Order: sequence, then C-alpha cells, then structure tokens
Amino acid sequence: MALSPKRRGMLKWLTLLSVVGLLGFGSYELFHWFTHVYEFDARIRTDLTRISSRVNGTIETIEVAEGDRVAKDDVLVTMKAGAVRQRIEALKADVAGASAEADRLTAEKQALEADLDARTATKRELVRALEVERGALIDRHELAKKKLKRTTFLVSRKLTSEQALEDDQDKVLDLAGQVSVASARVQVAKREIAEIEAERSEVMVLDEAIKIARIEARRLEAQIKEQEVDLDERVIRSPIDGVVDRIFKNVGEYVEDADELLIVHDPDNIWIEANIAEDQIRHLAVGQPVRVDLDAYPFETFRGEVIGISMVTVADLAMGGTESTAKSIKSTQKIPVRIKLLDPPPLTAPGMLVEVNIQIRDKASLP
Repeated sequence: MALSPKRRGMLKWLTLLSVVGLLGFGSYELFHWFTHVYEFDARIRTDLTRISSRVNGTIETIEVAEGDRVAKDDVLVTMKAGAVRQRIEALKADVAGASAEADRLTAEKQALEADLDARTATKRELVRALEVERGALIDRHELAKKKLKRTTFLVSRKLTSEQALEDDQDKVLDLAGQVSVASARVQVAKREIAEIEAERSEVMVLDEAIKIARIEARRLEAQIKEQEVDLDERVIRSPIDGVVDRIFKNVGEYVEDADELLIVHDPDNIWIEANIAEDQIRHLAVGQPVRVDLDAYPFETFRGEVIGISMVTVADLAMGGTESTAKSIKSTQKIPVRIKLLDPPPLTAPGMLVEVNIQIRDKASLP
C-alpha cells in the first residue's frame, strides 16, 4: 500500500533526525574518546595497619569489636602480665638489697676513714711532741758538752775539783743517752703512722666492694626497665585514628611475637587506584580532573583528581618484576594511577568498585 505524501514526509524527517542524532552521538563519543580516559578496573584503597604482638603471651581482654572507631593510643588488646609484675617486684627487692649493701659498706668505709684519720692525727701530734722533747735534750746535751769542756780546762789549771769534772762527764753521757732514746721514740711513732696509713688499703677494698654493689643495683634496675617495657608491650594500643577492620584472635588464645592480632585503617586516608592501559598512560598527568562513579552510589557522580602515576605495571607488582614477566605476558599491560576523591561519599570501604573518567585535554575543573 502506497504511503500518503504526508506520511512519506514524516518518515523522511524521522530518518533525517535519526541520522543527525547518530552523527551527533558518534561525534560526541569520538570527542569524548579523544579527551577522556575511561576505566572500569578501579577500587577504593587505603593503608591497612596490621597490628601484631611484640611478646609471647595469653590474650586477657579484647577491648574493641570489628567496625569500632578508635583513637590513637586507645587500648585494643591486653595480655596477661601477672608473672611479669612478680618479676619486677622481685627485682625491686634485689635492688633494695644491693643499695642497702652499698650504703652499709659506705658507712663502714666512712667509719674506718674517720678512725684512721683520728689515729694518724694523734700519732702526728705525738711525733711533734717527741721531736720537741728531743730538740730540747739535744740543746741541753750541747750545753753540757760545752760545760764539760770548760770544766776540763779548769781542772787542768787546778781551779776546780776532779769531782766536778766527773759530774759533768756523767751529765753529758746521761743527756746523750736521753737524746738517743728520744730519737728512737720519734722513729717508732713515725713507723706507727706508716702502719696506720698502710691500713688505708682496707678503704680501697671497701671502695671496690661499694662499686660492685652499685653496679649490681644498676644491672638490676636495667632488668626492671626491660620488664617494664615487656609489661607495657602487653597493652597493645592503636597507632592511628581509625576503624577496626578485622580481629584474628580471641580472649584466652596464646600468641607469639609477630602474630597478627587485628587490622585497622584510617577512613580519612583513602584513595582510588585505577589500573590504566599502557596505551593510554601517555595522556595522563598529575592534576587532571576525574569523574568518579561508585557502584555503591549508582545515582551520584563524585569529583576526583589524579595525584600519582606508578612507574611499574600491575603485572610486575604481582610477579615481583622478574625478567620472565615481560616475556611471558604479551597482552596489554596496566599501570596503577592514584586518584584523590575531592568530595568523598559518607561511607567508603577499601575494596569498593569504582569507575573513573579522567579528563585528559581540558584541565579545567569538572562541573
């Protein structure tokens, strides 16, 4: 059945509009292809803080649950520490004993030094007195010898008696003996001082004993500090403000040094990692604006910005960058690109799927 002229006209207009629409859509897609990089292979990423035990022990309490928000230094896990506290108390008692021994030896040393000083001072005074006495006797002996000489002269002249001469001779001999005795007493007193000084070696022995006692006290104090560090490490605290993602252990479990206990991440420290094909990477630069679509928010579009472009491919990251990687994988490689969310949604969890649309020509901000 032939169409009426009116219907044929409408059909022509519809066909023309369809062609124009298709051309416009194709032009837009071509323009978009030249000015944007679109990628489905993108996810929300963050730094996961894996918290491990630093000591061996049994978990006493777990203070948080998965999903809890925690602040830096909040207690997450405590471990039983009764034995450590007992060791600290025993060591403190040993420190007190070593310190008391050092104090006792110090008092003994001070008493010995005081005794030696007093005895030495007494003997020195005695030596001085004996030397004064000996000096007086020497003077008297010299006078007696002079008198004897004069008496001898007088006797030779018959001016005095023989008895006077004998008396003076006896006096000279007596004084000479007294001088000898006084000198001997001085020497004995000096030797006694030397003997007292020799006893000061006991002070040196006490000094060494005091040093040993104080070294022992410091050694025990160092052990106390080690035990206090061990005690502090049995209280495991959050190193960051964040959210508890996973808890791997239960109350009562025995854990060893480096056993992983839980995972925490900072929800404010997130970014998008988009794996961009290598044939597109030349178009990208830091600072380019990005449209972001999250599967969790299908009716919203968010703004982002390129903040980093990796220098290694995803394949190298996965396989360790060995030489065989490039030879065995001939498909197009992808390079991780980091994108910052400028207006993140209320809830973003690491691993959420994302689609990114990177504007590569016009550097103006996206509307």
